[in-house]
Amino acid sequence: MRLSDESRYEYSVVAFEDSLRASFIGSEKSSDDRYAPKIVMNDKESATDVLSIIKNELADCTSFDFSVAFVTAGGIQVLVEALRLLEERGATGRILTSTYLNFNDPEALSKLLEFPAIDVRVYQGDLHAKGYFFNRETLSTFIIGSSNLTQTALTCNKEWNVLFRSFEGGEMLASARAEFERLWADDKSVELTREWILGYKRYLGEGSPESAQHAKRLKAFALKEAKAGVAADAPQGIVPNAMQERALEALRVQHELNEPRALLVSATGTGKTYLSALDVRQTKPSKVLFIAHRKRILKASAESYRRVLGGSYTYGVYGEDPDFRSKTCGFAMVGALSKHLRDFDPCEYDYIVIDEAHRTGARSYRDILEYFRPKFFLGMTATPTRTDGYDVYRLFNHVIAYRITLQDALNENMLVPFHYFGIADLAIEDEEADDFALFGQLTSEERVKHVTEKIEEYTVNKADRRGLVFCSRNDEAKTLSQLFNEHGYRTIAISGETPDFERDRAIERLESGELQYIFSVDILNEGIDIPSLNQIIMLRRTESTVVFMQQLGRGLRKHDAKEFTLVLDFIGNYQQNFLIPMALSGDRTYNKDNLRRVVKEGSASIPGCSTISFDRISEKRIFRALEEGRFAEAKLIRSEFNHLKQILGRTPKLVDFDKNEAIDPMLIIRKYGSYPAFLQQYDKDCTTHFDEKKLAMLKAISTKLGNGKRAVDLEVIRRFAEGDITIEKEGLSARGMGVEALRSASRVLTGEYSKDSPAVAVDEHGQFVASPAFVAMLMDDQFREAVLDLVEFALARNARDYSDAYKDTDFVLNRKYTREEACRLLRWKKQPNFQNVGGYFHDKDTNTFPVFINYEKDPDISITTQYEDRFVSDNRIIAISKSKRTLASPEIRMLANARLNGVRCYLFVRKNLKDKDDGTEFYFLGEIHPTGEFQEIIMADGATSAVEIAYELENPVKGDIYEFLTSRLDD
Repeated sequence: MRLSDESRYEYSVVAFEDSLRASFIGSEKSSDDRYAPKIVMNDKESATDVLSIIKNELADCTSFDFSVAFVTAGGIQVLVEALRLLEERGATGRILTSTYLNFNDPEALSKLLEFPAIDVRVYQGDLHAKGYFFNRETLSTFIIGSSNLTQTALTCNKEWNVLFRSFEGGEMLASARAEFERLWADDKSVELTREWILGYKRYLGEGSPESAQHAKRLKAFALKEAKAGVAADAPQGIVPNAMQERALEALRVQHELNEPRALLVSATGTGKTYLSALDVRQTKPSKVLFIAHRKRILKASAESYRRVLGGSYTYGVYGEDPDFRSKTCGFAMVGALSKHLRDFDPCEYDYIVIDEAHRTGARSYRDILEYFRPKFFLGMTATPTRTDGYDVYRLFNHVIAYRITLQDALNENMLVPFHYFGIADLAIEDEEADDFALFGQLTSEERVKHVTEKIEEYTVNKADRRGLVFCSRNDEAKTLSQLFNEHGYRTIAISGETPDFERDRAIERLESGELQYIFSVDILNEGIDIPSLNQIIMLRRTESTVVFMQQLGRGLRKHDAKEFTLVLDFIGNYQQNFLIPMALSGDRTYNKDNLRRVVKEGSASIPGCSTISFDRISEKRIFRALEEGRFAEAKLIRSEFNHLKQILGRTPKLVDFDKNEAIDPMLIIRKYGSYPAFLQQYDKDCTTHFDEKKLAMLKAISTKLGNGKRAVDLEVIRRFAEGDITIEKEGLSARGMGVEALRSASRVLTGEYSKDSPAVAVDEHGQFVASPAFVAMLMDDQFREAVLDLVEFALARNARDYSDAYKDTDFVLNRKYTREEACRLLRWKKQPNFQNVGGYFHDKDTNTFPVFINYEKDPDISITTQYEDRFVSDNRIIAISKSKRTLASPEIRMLANARLNGVRCYLFVRKNLKDKDDGTEFYFLGEIHPTGEFQEIIMADGATSAVEIAYELENPVKGDIYEFLTSRLDD
């Protein structure tokens, strides 16, 4: 039996009514969230924003109608890709805006004219209405509220909007549409044309006194100068912003502790130089030295110090001022200074600042650090981690006075927002080709045409662009610059061989607008300051998060004429593509779900008004790189462990990994069985040497409980490790741990559920007692500390990731579980033979029926098990029974009466088995119910029978997970 279209429509109406009742009256009955009206806001904590909602609605509507008062370049920039995709599938749109307060940006209006499928009209009057219609054949969406088409309104402002759905014929939708149509047809609404925009520009530039203030108002509106930027001028001198105040307090603490050295780790563009000068102002050293590696930076830093310190110090540049040593605030190039150290007294300076401190691994820097004896050395860098593994942290005694990440800086409005677009580069057919053949592909006319077309497609402000283009090799940069010039651009290429004066001249020409782009490889990664940069173009593969952040950071400094920075990253089919979401998010956990989430919904979670978007091919390339990436390999684990150890200056505890947002320790546990086992093998400072029995016990606890997916087992272990002799189950139950969960924990910990080393026994009174073997092991203080470290880590993970239990289960919706974990957390009495479980299994004791679906089948498996399980929609799935089943088979009859007999069915889905790290884990998608639709089929071998079983999901699959599971990853 299959549902007809009419039946599906009737279901939708019933679900719609249930959602309205739940939203406006209240109901204990669960409702379908897809139909519910909702408030649409920008809320980074819940990873939601207006932009994401609008893009999702644009993705499947047949047409749209927008009414907005204001349109800015940033507002159009974040929607460029969504509007292009809409046109590609043949949908259309209309945008009605107005001349209200003359806030509209002419460049943004010009960009809209590039979309033939979108009609734009301008209401020449005081139209302030904001509404968004997304039209479909049956069920349409309407958003009404406060959000205009501006960067801030769509991403980070405090906005209130109401979204509601309506079937065709609904009175509210009809009345709203009627008002839109009335305004669209009004005589005051004129068609947007290039001629109209030219007249508008003339009016803004030379019109009435009212329009003369337009530029100032637009800048204040669009740039949103607000709560905190870089240090600002004030009557009393340079005033630190809120984050700099916190950093100064942290530095003051280091001074009080008499720390001789410290690092300031701060994202590019956040005012490190000003901050160091402000610290000089608060500590008042008698003599200061500032060291840099580029003259351009040195002179800019000297000017910053003069602005902060004024006449309190005298200033000089080493090599330029004959009486340099008499100056109380000196500035020196590292190369020149390191060659003449003996000219100075080692104690000559009280406070020495080293800019770009990640360079201190070089001999010239180390000579300076070893020679001088100031009261305080301050090292400043955005990227302290060196690609060669040199321990910069050790040079500064592992003291990090303060850290300002890119995410912190964006959240505090210290940097200009960026809009990142990952774009599929043309495929390079053979990465192993000889040098000449590879160069030919990188500089082909086809690639140049592709890149320039994409630049024009994504660029909103074409009249005033200043960009850096990063290439993979110098000959590529030089040739591409020439080819761009032939296409009408104004560009130049520079390299490490370019003399400093030519490099500085190129930067000056870019700043003045004489040049549009500078091409290079890595010479501009650091040591330059071009605040007016508004484009970063990446034409090279990402092989390092450090280099990615350096290049991105070039464009994020604030500038009066800059609302945002456009970042275009041309992504090839490379194994290291997973580094891109790592760099953008700052997530070093190597957790694949975290990184997929950045790709799918990064804009909603990245701080401030910045956005992240990938086209479909580049998204698939990153997902494939994640799928094929081996994150649980020894080389990667050891590298990330050593990185964290460098930061801390000691061997990390398990809890340190999450506190420092480092690699996920579960990768270590999966690879080595337990963290102590890894340390014994690889940490030269490890002093523990547990025997095989202790390691076996740690492995049993770590692999089963270390991920924190259930707290009760961990609480029992923790209590024994802290010295309890017995634990009353009633006491745990009184703390909110259910009786059935306690019984299940008892079976797991005593070894009754599986044959793992038992840590716990149950006495004659039914209370928990530690097993004799576990008691003996806990007598070893180092073993007990290892257990407590594991438990502290796992309970913190439980509180962070697994505290929001689904209904009365031990699961969390949309989290991932292995078959073993699913059966254990379903509280089965015995661990089953998982070959018997297969795609599903009915446990009679708990009356539960988990359904496990491998959505993409391995082509190498038997043709009789290549089932065509498939989602019909985000709340309906067709699952295929095991082979050789008919409508009369016992499990089919059981499912037909599942509701009557109280059978609880749960759905677990994974994409495929290819994932090198996560292939055994399934997304938990909640409770499902057989709909009564059963169809007997013959499988692909032409002989074996099976049954199609239709299920309805109580909770529609979350959008990003649904798309990930159902999309193919081949280009």
